[in-house]
Amino acid sequence: MKSGFRHAWVELSFAAPALILFLIIVVWPFVSSFYYSLTQWDGFSKPVFIGFDNFVNLFKEPGFLIALRNTLLFALAGLLLSNTLSLALALALNKAGRAQTVLRTIFYLPGVVSFVTMSIVWTMIYHNDGALNQLLRSIGLGSAGREWLGTYDSVMPALIVIMVWGGVGFGVIVFLAGLGSIPSELYEAANLDGAGPWSVFRRITFPLLMPSITVVTFLGLTTTLRMFDLPFIMTNGGPGDASNTISLIIYKHAFSYSNYGYATAGGIILFLFVCVVSMLQLRLTRSKEVQI
Repeated sequence: MKSGFRHAWVELSFAAPALILFLIIVVWPFVSSFYYSLTQWDGFSKPVFIGFDNFVNLFKEPGFLIALRNTLLFALAGLLLSNTLSLALALALNKAGRAQTVLRTIFYLPGVVSFVTMSIVWTMIYHNDGALNQLLRSIGLGSAGREWLGTYDSVMPALIVIMVWGGVGFGVIVFLAGLGSIPSELYEAANLDGAGPWSVFRRITFPLLMPSITVVTFLGLTTTLRMFDLPFIMTNGGPGDASNTISLIIYKHAFSYSNYGYATAGGIILFLFVCVVSMLQLRLTRSKEVQI
């Protein structure tokens, strides 16, 4: 008994430095953020307790509601466009034979490029004299050209295109791995039964791909709901608030306006929002998973 107790203390002593560091760097800032969200604080002076005023004022702020809408647009676009395109490409590449390796690399390359580099390239493409407007002029659609990142009705679609282009490769890789794990015997049995392509996809491929869909959807949602770098680098939330996101609102209030209590309240709302959406998504997709 004493030997086991002594052994446990020895193990704890080895883990203590890492545990203390984790408590100081992760747990304490996380817990203290709940207190600071209830204060008016500029990051230097003594925080002044104001209750839930920060949360109330956030939802009264028109810019925050626009940022919430844009964040949901990014999430829905990632969910519907990225996942659908990734799955379609994976199904096509799965039958590409020897060319699969090369094509898989090509589709995954945008995911390797940093958002900073990607933003610079796409800013040049979207410029008034950029490649996109020049292409439209060359095919007689010059009147459709515009400053894509400078108008209210085009800035969000323009950013969503970049987001989908940069994220589709990861989904393709995960879906290809999922397709490779499906036993070929199931497809052979379906062919013998005379099942058509749609029936095979609906009854075999899609149900057995649900674990991969769960992974891609979860990572995609948690990334898009925290969207920051793309609008920050390319538009800084503009024009006006047209491309603001919740993360960008939090950044501006913290580092531009030194309103840390208000920004912390926004961070807690974003944290709870991401947690709720992620748990609902995991519960939904996991319930559809099929074991072989």
